[in-house]
Amino acid sequence: MSHPFELAAGETLATHASLSVVGVNHRTAPLSLRERLAITDAALPSALQLLRAVAREAFVLSTCNRTEVYMVSDDSDAADAMTEILAQYTGVGRGEIEAHRYVRSGEGCVRHLLRVASGLDSMVLGETQILGQVRDALESAATAGAIGPVLGKVVPLALEIGKRSRSETRIGAGAISPSSVAVDLAKRALGDLRSRAVLVVGAGDAAQATARSLVDAGVREILVVNRSLQRAEEVAAVVRGRAVPYDDLVEGLCAADIVISSTSASEHVIGVPDVRAAMNRRGDRSLLFVDIAVPRDIDPAVASIPRVILSNIDDLEAICSANLLNRQREVAAVEEIVDAGLNDYRQWASLQSLVPTIGALYRQAESIRQSEVARTIPRLQSLSPDDRELIDVMTAAIVRRILHSPVAALKERGQGPDAERLVRWVRELFALDDATGARPGP
Repeated sequence: MSHPFELAAGETLATHASLSVVGVNHRTAPLSLRERLAITDAALPSALQLLRAVAREAFVLSTCNRTEVYMVSDDSDAADAMTEILAQYTGVGRGEIEAHRYVRSGEGCVRHLLRVASGLDSMVLGETQILGQVRDALESAATAGAIGPVLGKVVPLALEIGKRSRSETRIGAGAISPSSVAVDLAKRALGDLRSRAVLVVGAGDAAQATARSLVDAGVREILVVNRSLQRAEEVAAVVRGRAVPYDDLVEGLCAADIVISSTSASEHVIGVPDVRAAMNRRGDRSLLFVDIAVPRDIDPAVASIPRVILSNIDDLEAICSANLLNRQREVAAVEEIVDAGLNDYRQWASLQSLVPTIGALYRQAESIRQSEVARTIPRLQSLSPDDRELIDVMTAAIVRRILHSPVAALKERGQGPDAERLVRWVRELFALDDATGARPGP
């Protein structure tokens, strides 16, 4: 008969093992090193198997901004062991990794993962993509059999704290990159973007990034205009769009709902005459211009034309700065949520040293109960099978009720510095020699 504190066959708790992380991220390592240390989804299972050879549990979080290896290990030099495995697996020199790595252990490791999942350790403060990356990494580690009781508590806790951080604060509110702000502006001005077309003027990286963000937001079509048609075709291939000859700029303005312009021209490439000509053919449809070129591509006077909305790079960066400031104001609130999560972990961890003893106590009592029932039942010849089953159920209930209060007190008082001494007293009091619950011999 099982009970709430009885471990599954073969399961052990990492009571004396330590949890630690070794990693590099955008703050500690250059992109060139992070690229070499990145572990792809396809390579993750084999990396986890290597780690499992030296650890009880393992978890790897590898994104464009970080590669982190979490381990539960009995090895006091777990950080060095993890670094060595990472060096062997990626081919990066151990010394190079050590020069850029950070190491956290125990509660420091847990706090780090909670902050990562909450977006506090991201390159873009409060970004939400990391939550999905942590979830995917957990699934991969679980599939590889690398998740045990410790990481099985800590990683889901990090996901929970990450969700709370974004639902209970505004740490992820407001776009803080120009391309994201452009998408927000488009949604505010035009509503649903799924039926909208975008005209990209020029071949700048910023224009391409903005165009890709609009594609992700669901725009229907991307048109690309450039003085070089070949270059326009190259950019169109990148953003999944269609090249338009430069001489057909007005036609592109007629077809588009959003215009993203980023050229290296020293003069305006879109002026009032072209825009007025296009607007005369557009009926009552509004046209949003986002000028992210320096110097500006679009004549500021265009903004005076009815149904034209014009934003430039300064407008976008001002919105980014304001939104970032708003996110920064939420950091303290998120840190409080992280602290609450860390306290939850502390309470859980403090009980882990008690679990083997409580399990042993239940098993000892159950062994005595079964022995006495087996000795007594044969003497009661008149009992029916139903009566015998009833006695078995009744005696099991008696055992549980007798142990309930002492176990509850043990759990309550075992969450402190005296937990180890309390465990020793209980084991001596009930003559428990080990976690198996066997009683010492005569």
